[in-house]
Amino acid sequence: MPFPLNDLGNAVRAQIYQTVVGGDETVKPSQNTFFTWVTPGLPFTPNELDFAADGIFSAPDAETQNKRVLHAYNLSTLLDFIPDVEGPYSVERQEAMYKPDAEKRLSEIYRQILRFSKVAHFELTDAEKAKLEKFNNLLWEKKTVKDLVTDEEKEVTEASAMMRAYSEKMAAYLDAAAEYNSKRAAAAGATGPEGKQASADWILNQKNYALKVKAAMDAWTSGGYRNEVDKINAYISQTTERSLVLWKESLKERYEQALIATPEVGVSFPYTTLVPGDIANSNGWTEIGVTHNHTEWSKDQTNTSWNAGVGVGWGFFNFNAGVSKQNTEYTENHQVNEFSLRFELAQAVIVRAGFYPEFFANRGWILRKGEGWTFDDMPSDGGRPPKGEFVGYATQAIFARNLEVKSRDFVSAYKATTSKVEGSGGVGWGPFRLSGGYSRSNSHEDFNSTEDGETLRVPGMQIIGFVNHLIGKAPNPLEELKDADFE
Repeated sequence: MPFPLNDLGNAVRAQIYQTVVGGDETVKPSQNTFFTWVTPGLPFTPNELDFAADGIFSAPDAETQNKRVLHAYNLSTLLDFIPDVEGPYSVERQEAMYKPDAEKRLSEIYRQILRFSKVAHFELTDAEKAKLEKFNNLLWEKKTVKDLVTDEEKEVTEASAMMRAYSEKMAAYLDAAAEYNSKRAAAAGATGPEGKQASADWILNQKNYALKVKAAMDAWTSGGYRNEVDKINAYISQTTERSLVLWKESLKERYEQALIATPEVGVSFPYTTLVPGDIANSNGWTEIGVTHNHTEWSKDQTNTSWNAGVGVGWGFFNFNAGVSKQNTEYTENHQVNEFSLRFELAQAVIVRAGFYPEFFANRGWILRKGEGWTFDDMPSDGGRPPKGEFVGYATQAIFARNLEVKSRDFVSAYKATTSKVEGSGGVGWGPFRLSGGYSRSNSHEDFNSTEDGETLRVPGMQIIGFVNHLIGKAPNPLEELKDADFE
């Protein structure tokens, strides 16, 4: 019995969706989650994720370090997108297509929200103000000094005797800790005859270096007022956190601190990585198998619906290296007989340094149009599907690898489509890239498959989709907050 490619595609899609998102009473799909399909898949070689597996600054030389930071830039750029929920949906699930907007980057919209948001600020009581002033005076003292040039007197703030003792003892502790760490690192990285001294030093003196650290810590506590200063700072932090102003400023600082730059591209970008970083060699791969027998099962696999009602075809298509689709040679209704598909699936968590999405859950901030915020919409109206400038963000990247299709009709259709491809173009089916070139920055790579007449094999791994989180309505200030409470 022949089966349309689209029916087979729906079976594959349902299998992946169930595996990644869930769909029964035990593992229900989250109302705040939706899936983004990448069409065609985005190939990755293990060396393109070397920075995620081994770090950037652990590179043995400058050339390798520069390559790793370029790889980090490529991944950061790829993942710096806001999911588009207005794209076509498949069946009735909460699904959409990966369609990054070149004019709307996640990192920049997040920066704009932090920059122009107004946050709640509450006045402290007189008692709290008095206690804060007392504690601040214990840490800092004001002095009147004479300007050496003009002889004018002016008031300056300096560290108190308590704070100076604290800082001096802390510096001594940090020195002892740095020495300990450097000796340990030297011994751990020792190789060859020249490394014997570092190794022997650590073997014989590790306890001595550890004692120096302990002694410095004890001196910091007893003579450096460590506990007293830490308690004072804790009270100051706890009291002032009733005002979100300081928290927002800390988020802005962390965002800036997370920016790094690549010598080749010459621009700063937000550091983004994957966990596990060494996904190519991790044990988290799950084998997926789909046959023509799954076509009926897939028709019943509807999940939480946005009632979009727009389907996504699973026919063959060709594309160029820029990943723009061309006309399909074989439509989704192309018929095949026997069909089986096997591949491995793995999920990697996306980690964005400097990005703190808990800000969106906070109900103590607003945005005012015309006061820095110049976009048409607020970040999100909280609808299903939502509408806004920042409706969600990708939390997981879904990888597939070692794709194998056994079907003479499928391979024949693939070969016919491939024969129409010119230059650096390729062929895809659903979210799977079956062959074709792809670009990363200024480099070009090839992604190839092999076939023997009835079996198509696609080695290597590729991102075929993303799991995204919806942030809910934002901003969504508490009803009791008045406009005057924000600054």
